[in-house]
Amino acid sequence: MKSLCKLVKELLFPPRCAACGKLMHPSPSLAEHALCPACHKIWERELRTQCSTCFLEYCTCRCVPVGLKKQGIEQYVKLAPYGDEKNFTVTRRIVLGMKEHVKDRTLRLLAKELALTVQAAIAASERVRQKNGYKEPLETVVTYLPRGKRGVRRTGVDQARELARALSAETGYRFVPLLGRVRDGLPQKSLSRRERALNLRGAFERIADAGQYRVLLVDDVVTTGAGMSECARVLEAAEIIAVSVAFTEKKQIK
Repeated sequence: MKSLCKLVKELLFPPRCAACGKLMHPSPSLAEHALCPACHKIWERELRTQCSTCFLEYCTCRCVPVGLKKQGIEQYVKLAPYGDEKNFTVTRRIVLGMKEHVKDRTLRLLAKELALTVQAAIAASERVRQKNGYKEPLETVVTYLPRGKRGVRRTGVDQARELARALSAETGYRFVPLLGRVRDGLPQKSLSRRERALNLRGAFERIADAGQYRVLLVDDVVTTGAGMSECARVLEAAEIIAVSVAFTEKKQIK
């Protein structure tokens, strides 16, 4: 009965692809898909993109931007390159769409892909801890980098928060809001790497203690890493694993 109701809903309100926006066929086989077959095929290729530093696929790459390393972040999990104005990737379209409206289908798709890589990163972390003499595993929680207040007021959406909640549901790790947004600052897009870091200095506050946790710090996209770095500095967690859907290679950043 439940599946029948879902199918009727699909017929009355057919879903749209999270990347291209085209109407998707309301069939049971596509009931949980966020992407149309064409975009999904392209996205799977993007997930297999090689990191320009280690040459591993993004899903297995653990390269950490210098700014994040300086704040003690040893692992960074991401799915695919963000692309640019000339290379408008499916990943980029998904991320831009999430900033305006977050759909459950999209969240489930991203959380499912991220979960496998996140769990591998946590397992690697635990092996290092055991080698260093720690007997008890570190509790892992999921939190997020809060979106600017102007963006939330305009769209009613904090995409990082919803993605963190979806990742929590997929992995079973507790969702714990640890950070608050103090101020917005200037729009980051027009700023240089150094200006971005200065712009976000003091933009976040810790609202709960993180010293006893391994924190999965979630955002939709990492560009220079200024936001992640500032949040890591404020959190002072036992361990932080940065998590994002997309990453902008530093060669694309002025």
